[in-house]
Amino acid sequence: MNTVLARRFPATDMSLGLVLTLVAIGVPRTVLADLGVVPPNSGLAYYVLALAPFVVWLAVALVRRSRRPFADFVVVGALYGLTLVAIHQALWGVGRSWGYRPPAAAFEFAERFGPEWYDLAARGYTCGVAMMIGLGSGVVVAVVASIASRARGRANQPA
Repeated sequence: MNTVLARRFPATDMSLGLVLTLVAIGVPRTVLADLGVVPPNSGLAYYVLALAPFVVWLAVALVRRSRRPFADFVVVGALYGLTLVAIHQALWGVGRSWGYRPPAAAFEFAERFGPEWYDLAARGYTCGVAMMIGLGSGVVVAVVASIASRARGRANQPA
């Protein structure tokens, strides 16, 4: 195994390779949805791309032993949120011809500001939502991982 990927990721009990894998499996849905290849809520392909990463996260949370189960998935969620931010911002200027349409709520929010702040407000709104999705997902899985860790600890104690 590559020693770089086997190193523990900061603030977690996970290897760098595992953290990067858990974050990376969410990227295809984001890119394909933003480009309009697999539009949101468009059918089975979208739902598989959208839900499979979280199924994998939950499987890892339930099966893998960790000394820091909560921190592990909060970090994974934060990094996932950052990938959402990076992808959405990178594809922002691609244009409607490729299918990417920033959320209408971002523009409704931005209308509260003057024209000089409009773009920053719309992008900031999108970044905030992306981080809430990432962190929210991470916290939910972190709670599951913590409960699973406690249950394993109790199961291993002598009666």
